[in-house]
Order: sequence, then C-alpha cells, then structure tokens
Amino acid sequence: MPMISVRQYFANGDYVDVEQFFPDIADPVVPADISKRQFYQQLAASSYISEAEAVAAVATGTFPAAVEAIVVGLPSPDQFPARMFLMGASTFERTHPLVAVFAAALGMSDPDVDAFWLAAAQL
Repeated sequence: MPMISVRQYFANGDYVDVEQFFPDIADPVVPADISKRQFYQQLAASSYISEAEAVAAVATGTFPAAVEAIVVGLPSPDQFPARMFLMGASTFERTHPLVAVFAAALGMSDPDVDAFWLAAAQL
C-alpha cells in the first residue's frame, strides 16, 4: 500500500502544505530497525505468512515457506549468509540488503517497505 505524506493535501488541483494549518503534524519516522519478532509478526499480519509460521520462525528458527522460497532464489553463495542472518539476527535493519531482496520478491515498493516497518514497530 503506498504511503501519502501527511504534509500534503490535494485541494482544488493544488498541493498545500498542511503544516501551515496543523504545525504539529509530521511525517512518521521509519525506524532504523525492528525486532525479529516484529518482522515475522508483521509478515503474518500482512498475510505473507501464517501466524503458525511466524511463531515457528521466532520460537525455533523454522523458515516460513515464503521466506525459504526467497532464500532458495538467491545465488548459491548468498544462501548460507542469508539463512544465518535471518535465523540469528535479533533485529533487522531497514537498510540491510536482504530487505530489498525480500521487498522485490514480495512485490513491495520502498514506500510499501516503509509502511511495513512502521506497522511492525507498533507491534
């Protein structure tokens, strides 16, 4: 889902800076990282994986089928580091290269990933 800046409002064909009327409104700040739990829980909340798969990913490190498919799609030398990262990291950084790989595989744009990160940070 694309994000729209809360700073702009389309009125009569012109963009208006909403801050001039509501100075306390600000664009949400995308967190630099989210926890492993937040990542997998948001994947489930977004219907990319099941709730049972999210629990298994966090509890035992079992990759959900969708995650496994993305890892298997990587070049062979990149699969082991990806598995180690996804299994062992306690936090996932928004700027990590694997985030872009996942986004592309899931058909997500940069604003979609930002929205995902923002939603996950609220969990």
